[in-house]
Amino acid sequence: MSKEAFQTQLEDYAKWFHQHPEASYEEYETTERIARILNDNGIEILPSGLKTGLVAQVKGSKKAEGESHVVAIRGDIDGLPITEESGVPYASVNEGYLHGCGHDYNMTVALGAALLLQRRRDQFAGTVKVIFQPAEEVSADKNTPTGAVAVLRTGVLEDVEVFFGTHDSNGGEPGEYFIGAGPQSGAVDKYRIRIHGKGSHAAHANSGVSPIRPAVALIDGIETISTKNVDPIHPRAISVTHIEAGSTWNVIPRDAFIEGTVRTAYAEDRTLIHDRIRDIANGTSLAYGVEIDFDWEYGSPSVYNDPEWTQFAKDTAASLGLVVREPDASLGGEDFSYYQQEAPGVFLNIGVGNGDRPMHGPTFYPKLDALSDSAELLSRLAQGALSRL
Repeated sequence: MSKEAFQTQLEDYAKWFHQHPEASYEEYETTERIARILNDNGIEILPSGLKTGLVAQVKGSKKAEGESHVVAIRGDIDGLPITEESGVPYASVNEGYLHGCGHDYNMTVALGAALLLQRRRDQFAGTVKVIFQPAEEVSADKNTPTGAVAVLRTGVLEDVEVFFGTHDSNGGEPGEYFIGAGPQSGAVDKYRIRIHGKGSHAAHANSGVSPIRPAVALIDGIETISTKNVDPIHPRAISVTHIEAGSTWNVIPRDAFIEGTVRTAYAEDRTLIHDRIRDIANGTSLAYGVEIDFDWEYGSPSVYNDPEWTQFAKDTAASLGLVVREPDASLGGEDFSYYQQEAPGVFLNIGVGNGDRPMHGPTFYPKLDALSDSAELLSRLAQGALSRL
């Protein structure tokens, strides 16, 4: 198949995916469509027990010189609960949902790479596992894990030695690839603080213990951590996003509530900020005579690209004549980081234009011009990694 014909094929897939976005852990139609394409091309789907999403594999038929190796590539498949306003002729037909982060693009790149690897399996030894991951966008909590965790829990990736993942970016045009070493995203953590005082009539404040003043002191203390405690060259964000206390003008409330998020690029900063907020809460409790409950909920870690594999990825992209750029720092969350807790990996961003259309917004859609090049790169990374191992 010519490159032009392959590009057209991938565009057709991407447009169908764009038209059929589905919520996290409800990607049934998407999963069925991917499975049908894989089956039609003779690509094996591994039994995993996943409700939605799947893991396929392509085994090279070339004889290995020594031990056989396993690498993995990943695309994500869920949409967002946003009504589409992009104006494209292949807009969403699922009312209230949109592929507003470009997962339609990401899964098409992974699918294209799988097809290329299947056609070239006589050229490599080893196995490439292809992850079509559900629920990257899910609002994860203790009872509902993010999709990467769900896939890892199946055990089908336990033998993977290197992971590669892609995501589209409206920060670059088609043909631009953003590949950098070190932290590539923010660890995503939530904190909640409940302050328990003693309610009273506002005219008799001395008979109660207001939670409002300690809440203000806590917020002041939390917002100094970023400038006073963290290495100034380390990306981080500490945000208070929700405060609540009282319900009327003449009553001092019994309780107050504060919550927010912390984003960090380095694991040591994650620990430091957790400990500082906890200590400030404990100190405020003593200073103001209130009880304070502090709760911290860990989310996905920071994506960290292995330096050696990152250079390999840059060299591979350059060998294909692609434009490679350093990515901008970001503290957005990305659950590809969970795979990197199991084995080293590289997460790279693919330019898709439309920089005037915010991602996670109702007007966003990725330009499809570089789908075949992106699938080629991802397949070559997998194939080259097997040779390198």
